[in-house]
Amino acid sequence: MRSKSWLFIYFLLGLLVLAYLIRDILTPFILAGLLAYVLNPVVKLLERYLKIHRVVAILLIYLVVFGLVIYTVTWLGGKLLYEISQLQIEVKDINYLSQNAVARLPEWTIAGQSVGFQSAARAVLIGLNTAISHTQDSLLTIFTGALSRVLQVLVFLVATFYFLKDGQHLVRAIKSRFSSHHQEDVERLLGQINNALGGYLRGQIILVFIMSIATSIALVILGVPFALIIGVLTGFLELIPFIGPIAAGGLAATTGYVLGVNRFGLDPMTLAIVIVLIYFVLRQIEDYFVIPQLLGRLTRLHPMVVLFAVLAGGKLAGPIGFILGVPIAASARILLDYFWTKSSD
Repeated sequence: MRSKSWLFIYFLLGLLVLAYLIRDILTPFILAGLLAYVLNPVVKLLERYLKIHRVVAILLIYLVVFGLVIYTVTWLGGKLLYEISQLQIEVKDINYLSQNAVARLPEWTIAGQSVGFQSAARAVLIGLNTAISHTQDSLLTIFTGALSRVLQVLVFLVATFYFLKDGQHLVRAIKSRFSSHHQEDVERLLGQINNALGGYLRGQIILVFIMSIATSIALVILGVPFALIIGVLTGFLELIPFIGPIAAGGLAATTGYVLGVNRFGLDPMTLAIVIVLIYFVLRQIEDYFVIPQLLGRLTRLHPMVVLFAVLAGGKLAGPIGFILGVPIAASARILLDYFWTKSSD
Protein backbone atom coordinates (compact mmCIF):
# COMPACT_ATOMS: atom_id res chain seq x y z
CA MET A 1 0.00 0.00 0.00
CA ARG A 2 2.84 2.38 0.85
CA SER A 3 4.51 1.78 -2.54
CA LYS A 4 1.16 2.37 -4.31
CA SER A 5 0.71 5.64 -2.42
CA TRP A 6 4.14 6.88 -3.48
CA LEU A 7 3.49 5.78 -7.05
CA PHE A 8 0.23 7.74 -7.02
CA ILE A 9 2.03 10.83 -5.66
CA TYR A 10 4.73 10.60 -8.35
CA PHE A 11 2.03 10.22 -10.99
CA LEU A 12 0.27 13.38 -9.76
CA LEU A 13 3.55 15.31 -9.72
CA GLY A 14 4.22 14.18 -13.28
CA LEU A 15 0.77 15.35 -14.34
CA LEU A 16 1.37 18.75 -12.72
CA VAL A 17 4.68 19.17 -14.56
CA LEU A 18 3.05 18.16 -17.86
CA ALA A 19 0.14 20.54 -17.22
CA TYR A 20 2.58 23.40 -16.63
CA LEU A 21 4.47 22.65 -19.85
CA ILE A 22 1.30 22.61 -21.98
CA ARG A 23 -0.60 25.25 -19.98
CA ASP A 24 -1.40 27.32 -23.09
CA ILE A 25 -3.18 24.36 -24.69
CA LEU A 26 -4.99 23.55 -21.45
CA THR A 27 -6.33 27.08 -20.96
CA PRO A 28 -9.75 26.59 -22.67
CA PHE A 29 -10.20 23.25 -20.90
CA ILE A 30 -9.38 24.76 -17.50
CA LEU A 31 -11.78 27.64 -18.10
CA ALA A 32 -14.42 25.16 -19.26
CA GLY A 33 -13.93 23.10 -16.10
CA LEU A 34 -14.30 26.21 -13.92
CA LEU A 35 -17.45 27.35 -15.69
CA ALA A 36 -18.92 23.84 -15.55
CA TYR A 37 -18.14 23.69 -11.84
CA VAL A 38 -19.93 26.99 -11.25
CA LEU A 39 -22.95 26.07 -13.43
CA ASN A 40 -23.35 22.49 -12.19
CA PRO A 41 -25.65 23.43 -9.26
CA VAL A 42 -27.88 25.36 -11.68
CA VAL A 43 -28.11 22.32 -13.96
CA LYS A 44 -29.09 20.16 -10.98
CA LEU A 45 -31.82 22.63 -9.96
CA LEU A 46 -33.28 22.64 -13.48
CA GLU A 47 -33.22 18.85 -13.57
CA ARG A 48 -34.97 18.60 -10.22
CA TYR A 49 -37.64 21.31 -10.52
CA LEU A 50 -38.39 21.25 -14.25
CA LYS A 51 -38.14 17.44 -14.49
CA ILE A 52 -36.06 17.61 -17.66
CA HIS A 53 -33.11 15.61 -18.94
CA ARG A 54 -29.63 16.87 -18.00
CA VAL A 55 -28.69 17.56 -21.64
CA VAL A 56 -31.86 19.66 -22.11
CA ALA A 57 -31.02 21.60 -18.92
CA ILE A 58 -27.51 22.30 -20.21
CA LEU A 59 -28.80 23.46 -23.59
CA LEU A 60 -31.34 25.71 -21.84
CA ILE A 61 -28.54 27.32 -19.83
CA TYR A 62 -26.54 27.80 -23.03
CA LEU A 63 -29.48 29.58 -24.66
CA VAL A 64 -29.94 31.89 -21.65
CA VAL A 65 -26.21 32.62 -21.39
CA PHE A 66 -25.89 33.30 -25.12
CA GLY A 67 -28.89 35.62 -24.96
CA LEU A 68 -27.35 37.55 -22.07
CA VAL A 69 -23.98 37.72 -23.81
CA ILE A 70 -25.50 39.04 -27.04
CA TYR A 71 -27.51 41.64 -25.15
CA THR A 72 -24.51 42.65 -23.03
CA VAL A 73 -22.19 42.90 -26.02
CA THR A 74 -24.75 44.98 -27.92
CA TRP A 75 -25.39 47.39 -25.05
CA LEU A 76 -22.14 47.35 -23.10
CA GLY A 77 -19.89 46.91 -26.14
CA GLY A 78 -21.19 50.08 -27.76
CA LYS A 79 -20.53 52.08 -24.63
CA LEU A 80 -17.05 50.61 -24.20
CA LEU A 81 -16.14 51.37 -27.83
CA TYR A 82 -17.37 54.94 -27.37
CA GLU A 83 -15.27 55.37 -24.24
CA ILE A 84 -12.23 53.84 -25.96
CA SER A 85 -12.62 56.29 -28.85
CA GLN A 86 -12.87 59.15 -26.34
CA LEU A 87 -9.81 57.78 -24.55
CA GLN A 88 -7.86 57.96 -27.81
CA ILE A 89 -8.85 61.63 -28.16
CA GLU A 90 -7.83 62.35 -24.59
CA VAL A 91 -4.51 60.56 -25.03
CA LYS A 92 -3.55 63.10 -27.71
CA ASP A 93 -3.82 65.83 -25.10
CA ILE A 94 -2.37 63.87 -22.20
CA ASN A 95 0.82 65.92 -22.10
CA TYR A 96 -1.21 69.10 -21.69
CA LEU A 97 -3.46 67.49 -19.08
CA SER A 98 -0.57 66.02 -17.15
CA GLN A 99 1.33 69.29 -17.05
CA ASN A 100 -1.70 71.07 -15.61
CA ALA A 101 -2.29 68.30 -13.09
CA VAL A 102 1.34 68.20 -11.99
CA ALA A 103 1.46 71.98 -11.67
CA ARG A 104 -1.30 71.78 -9.06
CA LEU A 105 0.69 69.45 -6.82
CA PRO A 106 2.52 70.91 -3.81
CA GLU A 107 6.21 71.76 -4.35
CA TRP A 108 8.64 73.56 -2.03
CA THR A 109 12.13 74.97 -2.44
CA ILE A 110 14.47 74.15 0.44
CA ALA A 111 18.12 75.23 0.32
CA GLY A 112 17.83 75.74 -3.42
CA GLN A 113 16.45 72.25 -4.00
CA SER A 114 12.91 71.49 -5.16
CA VAL A 115 11.12 69.15 -2.75
CA GLY A 116 7.59 67.84 -3.36
CA PHE A 117 5.44 65.64 -5.54
CA GLN A 118 5.83 67.26 -8.93
CA SER A 119 9.02 65.51 -10.06
CA ALA A 120 7.74 62.10 -9.01
CA ALA A 121 4.36 62.75 -10.66
CA ARG A 122 6.07 63.78 -13.91
CA ALA A 123 8.00 60.51 -13.99
CA VAL A 124 4.82 58.49 -13.35
CA LEU A 125 2.83 60.31 -16.03
CA ILE A 126 5.63 59.93 -18.59
CA GLY A 127 5.56 56.18 -17.97
CA LEU A 128 1.76 56.16 -18.16
CA ASN A 129 1.81 58.12 -21.41
CA THR A 130 4.28 55.66 -22.93
CA ALA A 131 2.22 52.66 -21.78
CA ILE A 132 -1.03 54.09 -23.15
CA SER A 133 0.61 54.96 -26.46
CA HIS A 134 1.94 51.43 -26.83
CA THR A 135 -1.45 49.99 -25.91
CA GLN A 136 -3.17 52.25 -28.42
CA ASP A 137 -0.71 51.28 -31.16
CA SER A 138 -1.39 47.59 -30.52
CA LEU A 139 -5.20 47.80 -30.44
CA LEU A 140 -5.52 46.56 -34.03
CA THR A 141 -3.12 43.70 -33.31
CA ILE A 142 -5.08 42.78 -30.20
CA PHE A 143 -8.41 42.65 -32.03
CA THR A 144 -6.86 40.79 -34.97
CA GLY A 145 -5.34 38.26 -32.61
CA ALA A 146 -8.70 37.79 -30.94
CA LEU A 147 -10.14 36.50 -34.22
CA SER A 148 -7.58 33.68 -34.23
CA ARG A 149 -8.96 32.50 -30.90
CA VAL A 150 -12.30 31.51 -32.37
CA LEU A 151 -11.18 27.90 -32.34
CA GLN A 152 -10.29 28.15 -28.65
CA VAL A 153 -13.72 29.58 -27.91
CA LEU A 154 -15.36 26.67 -29.72
CA VAL A 155 -13.19 24.21 -27.77
CA PHE A 156 -14.17 26.00 -24.57
CA LEU A 157 -17.91 25.75 -25.35
CA VAL A 158 -17.74 22.08 -26.34
CA ALA A 159 -15.57 21.18 -23.33
CA THR A 160 -17.94 23.00 -20.97
CA PHE A 161 -20.86 21.03 -22.37
CA TYR A 162 -19.12 17.69 -21.83
CA PHE A 163 -17.87 18.67 -18.37
CA LEU A 164 -21.45 19.48 -17.37
CA LYS A 165 -22.84 16.36 -19.02
CA ASP A 166 -20.27 13.77 -17.88
CA GLY A 167 -18.53 15.42 -14.93
CA GLN A 168 -20.50 13.42 -12.36
CA HIS A 169 -19.58 10.15 -14.10
CA LEU A 170 -15.92 11.15 -13.98
CA VAL A 171 -16.10 11.83 -10.23
CA ARG A 172 -17.81 8.49 -9.60
CA ALA A 173 -15.15 6.72 -11.69
CA ILE A 174 -12.40 8.29 -9.58
CA LYS A 175 -14.14 7.27 -6.36
CA SER A 176 -14.52 3.70 -7.60
CA ARG A 177 -10.74 3.41 -7.89
CA PHE A 178 -10.42 3.58 -4.12
CA SER A 179 -11.02 0.59 -1.88
CA SER A 180 -14.16 0.43 0.24
CA HIS A 181 -11.95 1.01 3.27
CA HIS A 182 -11.06 4.51 2.00
CA GLN A 183 -14.43 5.43 0.45
CA GLU A 184 -15.60 7.38 3.51
CA ASP A 185 -12.37 9.39 3.70
CA VAL A 186 -12.51 10.16 -0.02
CA GLU A 187 -16.14 11.32 0.26
CA ARG A 188 -15.28 13.60 3.19
CA LEU A 189 -12.21 15.09 1.51
CA LEU A 190 -14.04 15.71 -1.77
CA GLY A 191 -16.88 17.33 0.14
CA GLN A 192 -14.52 19.70 1.98
CA ILE A 193 -12.63 20.57 -1.22
CA ASN A 194 -15.94 21.11 -3.03
CA ASN A 195 -17.11 23.55 -0.35
CA ALA A 196 -13.84 25.49 -0.45
CA LEU A 197 -13.43 25.54 -4.23
CA GLY A 198 -17.06 26.06 -5.21
CA GLY A 199 -17.76 28.70 -2.60
CA TYR A 200 -14.65 30.68 -3.45
CA LEU A 201 -15.12 30.62 -7.22
CA ARG A 202 -18.81 31.48 -7.16
CA GLY A 203 -18.20 34.17 -4.57
CA GLN A 204 -15.43 35.77 -6.63
CA ILE A 205 -17.60 35.86 -9.75
CA ILE A 206 -20.38 37.59 -7.82
CA LEU A 207 -17.89 40.06 -6.31
CA VAL A 208 -16.60 40.99 -9.78
CA PHE A 209 -20.13 41.81 -10.93
CA ILE A 210 -21.03 43.69 -7.73
CA MET A 211 -17.92 45.90 -7.73
CA SER A 212 -18.07 46.52 -11.49
CA ILE A 213 -21.68 47.69 -11.30
CA ALA A 214 -21.31 49.65 -8.02
CA THR A 215 -18.19 51.57 -9.05
CA SER A 216 -19.48 52.24 -12.58
CA ILE A 217 -22.71 53.71 -11.18
CA ALA A 218 -20.80 55.84 -8.64
CA LEU A 219 -18.40 57.19 -11.28
CA VAL A 220 -21.23 57.84 -13.76
CA ILE A 221 -23.11 59.83 -11.10
CA LEU A 222 -19.95 61.88 -10.46
CA GLY A 223 -19.53 62.37 -14.21
CA VAL A 224 -16.00 60.94 -14.33
CA PRO A 225 -14.89 60.11 -17.92
CA PHE A 226 -14.38 56.45 -18.82
CA ALA A 227 -16.53 55.38 -15.86
CA LEU A 228 -17.53 52.12 -17.53
CA ILE A 229 -13.97 51.09 -18.38
CA ILE A 230 -12.74 51.92 -14.88
CA GLY A 231 -15.71 50.09 -13.32
CA VAL A 232 -15.07 46.91 -15.33
CA LEU A 233 -11.35 47.03 -14.47
CA THR A 234 -12.24 47.54 -10.81
CA GLY A 235 -14.37 44.41 -10.82
CA PHE A 236 -11.64 42.22 -12.30
CA LEU A 237 -8.97 43.72 -10.05
CA GLU A 238 -11.06 42.40 -7.14
CA LEU A 239 -9.71 38.96 -8.06
CA ILE A 240 -6.32 40.08 -6.69
CA PRO A 241 -6.58 40.35 -2.87
CA PHE A 242 -5.20 43.47 -1.12
CA ILE A 243 -3.30 44.83 -4.14
CA GLY A 244 -6.20 44.81 -6.63
CA PRO A 245 -8.62 47.11 -4.77
CA ILE A 246 -5.83 49.60 -4.00
CA ALA A 247 -4.76 49.66 -7.65
CA ALA A 248 -8.39 50.11 -8.77
CA GLY A 249 -8.97 53.01 -6.39
CA GLY A 250 -5.69 54.63 -7.40
CA LEU A 251 -6.56 54.31 -11.09
CA ALA A 252 -9.98 55.92 -10.60
CA ALA A 253 -8.65 58.73 -8.40
CA THR A 254 -5.77 59.46 -10.79
CA THR A 255 -8.15 59.62 -13.75
CA GLY A 256 -10.43 62.01 -11.87
CA TYR A 257 -7.50 64.19 -10.79
CA VAL A 258 -5.76 64.35 -14.18
CA LEU A 259 -8.90 64.98 -16.25
CA GLY A 260 -10.75 66.99 -13.60
CA VAL A 261 -14.13 66.51 -15.34
CA ASN A 262 -17.27 65.98 -13.19
CA ARG A 263 -20.93 66.95 -12.87
CA PHE A 264 -20.63 68.95 -9.64
CA GLY A 265 -17.88 71.45 -10.46
CA LEU A 266 -15.43 69.93 -7.99
CA ASP A 267 -11.78 70.90 -8.31
CA PRO A 268 -9.47 68.00 -9.33
CA MET A 269 -8.03 67.38 -5.86
CA THR A 270 -11.48 67.35 -4.23
CA LEU A 271 -12.75 65.03 -6.96
CA ALA A 272 -9.87 62.61 -6.38
CA ILE A 273 -10.53 62.63 -2.62
CA VAL A 274 -14.25 61.97 -3.19
CA ILE A 275 -13.41 59.02 -5.47
CA VAL A 276 -11.03 57.59 -2.87
CA LEU A 277 -13.74 57.93 -0.19
CA ILE A 278 -16.29 56.19 -2.45
CA TYR A 279 -13.91 53.29 -3.07
CA PHE A 280 -13.12 53.12 0.65
CA VAL A 281 -16.81 52.98 1.61
CA LEU A 282 -17.58 50.35 -1.05
CA ARG A 283 -14.62 48.31 0.14
CA GLN A 284 -15.82 48.45 3.76
CA ILE A 285 -19.31 47.35 2.71
CA GLU A 286 -17.75 44.52 0.72
CA ASP A 287 -15.42 43.42 3.54
CA TYR A 288 -17.97 43.51 6.36
CA PHE A 289 -21.23 42.57 4.65
CA VAL A 290 -20.74 41.05 1.18
CA ILE A 291 -17.66 38.84 1.58
CA PRO A 292 -18.73 37.23 4.90
CA GLN A 293 -22.06 36.28 3.34
CA LEU A 294 -20.56 34.99 0.08
CA LEU A 295 -17.30 33.41 1.16
CA GLY A 296 -17.45 33.13 4.94
CA ARG A 297 -14.38 31.34 6.22
CA LEU A 298 -14.39 28.58 3.64
CA THR A 299 -10.73 28.76 2.76
CA ARG A 300 -9.42 29.08 6.35
CA LEU A 301 -6.15 30.52 5.07
CA HIS A 302 -4.01 33.25 6.63
CA PRO A 303 -4.10 36.52 4.62
CA MET A 304 -0.36 36.21 3.88
CA VAL A 305 -0.93 32.72 2.46
CA VAL A 306 -3.77 34.09 0.32
CA LEU A 307 -1.52 36.86 -1.04
CA PHE A 308 1.32 34.43 -1.75
CA ALA A 309 -1.04 31.94 -3.45
CA VAL A 310 -2.47 34.64 -5.73
CA LEU A 311 0.92 36.05 -6.73
CA ALA A 312 2.47 32.60 -7.20
CA GLY A 313 -0.52 31.45 -9.27
CA GLY A 314 -0.31 34.54 -11.45
CA LYS A 315 3.41 34.04 -11.98
CA LEU A 316 3.01 30.37 -12.95
CA ALA A 317 -0.23 30.44 -14.93
CA GLY A 318 -1.12 34.05 -15.67
CA PRO A 319 -4.74 35.24 -15.22
CA ILE A 320 -6.00 31.71 -14.54
CA GLY A 321 -3.43 31.41 -11.77
CA PHE A 322 -4.84 34.51 -10.08
CA ILE A 323 -8.22 32.76 -9.91
CA LEU A 324 -7.02 29.26 -9.02
CA GLY A 325 -4.22 30.17 -6.60
CA VAL A 326 -6.37 30.45 -3.46
CA PRO A 327 -8.64 27.42 -4.16
CA ILE A 328 -5.59 25.25 -4.82
CA ALA A 329 -3.95 26.47 -1.62
CA ALA A 330 -7.16 25.76 0.31
CA SER A 331 -7.37 22.26 -1.20
CA ALA A 332 -3.72 21.64 -0.32
CA ARG A 333 -4.45 22.70 3.27
CA ILE A 334 -7.35 20.23 3.47
CA LEU A 335 -5.19 17.38 2.14
CA LEU A 336 -2.29 18.26 4.44
CA ASP A 337 -4.63 18.32 7.44
CA TYR A 338 -5.93 14.91 6.46
CA PHE A 339 -2.49 13.29 6.00
CA TRP A 340 -1.17 14.96 9.17
CA THR A 341 -4.09 13.56 11.14
CA LYS A 342 -3.59 10.08 9.64
CA SER A 343 0.12 10.07 10.38
CA SER A 344 -0.56 11.08 13.99
CA ASP A 345 -3.02 8.22 14.56
